[in-house]
Amino acid sequence: MTARLRHAFLASALCALAPALAVADDTPKRVSLQVPAVSIGDEFDNADTLATWTSFEAAHGWPDHLRSAKVVDGVLEIEPWTSGWYAEYHAPFLHREVSGDFLVTARIAANGLEGETPTSTWSLAGLMVREPRTVTPATWEPRAENWLFITTGVADRIDVPVYESKTTVNSRSNLKLRPAPTGWVEVGIARLGPSFILLVREDGKWRVHERFFRMDLPPTVQVGLVAYTDWDSAGELQRDPHRFNTTVMKNGKPDLKARVDWVRYKPLRMAPGQDPRALTDHAVPEADVLALLDP
Repeated sequence: MTARLRHAFLASALCALAPALAVADDTPKRVSLQVPAVSIGDEFDNADTLATWTSFEAAHGWPDHLRSAKVVDGVLEIEPWTSGWYAEYHAPFLHREVSGDFLVTARIAANGLEGETPTSTWSLAGLMVREPRTVTPATWEPRAENWLFITTGVADRIDVPVYESKTTVNSRSNLKLRPAPTGWVEVGIARLGPSFILLVREDGKWRVHERFFRMDLPPTVQVGLVAYTDWDSAGELQRDPHRFNTTVMKNGKPDLKARVDWVRYKPLRMAPGQDPRALTDHAVPEADVLALLDP
């Protein structure tokens, strides 16, 4: 993409985005085509709003790997049992359904139950976008999971905090691990058509963490919070996703307290005639993508 085309793309897209970048709760009439029935945003100032989030496993009759979820002093605290989001394997997922293009961000800390960082491997929490499925334990079929996420916590080494980005197509997962700070971080996922941009904020500045092109994901998706821990304790269940998903292991070593300060949502809209697929082209500079998304 030449500099002239890139600048034209950005200028026209920004002109169309400008009237639609307000928070959905404040200006519902201006963005009515993009706002879900229940806004995904939640500051967790009111503990009653927790009931408006859907627990994926509980809603579809799966044994619940969610040990607890509660609001404490304006912060949502999520504690999972031994679990993992990988391929066809499930873990806690609190979500709402969102239609159209959007930007969702969250301020999250992946702590241990007793300390600042988890002591069990693969203990992470973050944001997920998933294709809705109404599958139950009785109707489950393999090779049908489609989702992507960005999380923070610890992976194969408990002394190295990381971001994990993962994309799963028909239950085939690909992941990347990159260094992350300990404590509170801000992460985000933006959708514009088939383009999904994963974001992180460090030193007060947002940056593009990953770009995924996902033509397969439908116009309405599940968006929300994931938390998982202690994959290594699953043992032989790692070879059988159905048994893993229908078993709640309470004799493992789960050690994650995911703390969520807030989740914020706003609709996005590109200029008519512009192709959102260009956003996953690395020829489009990160600065241009960030200017378009305005996180």
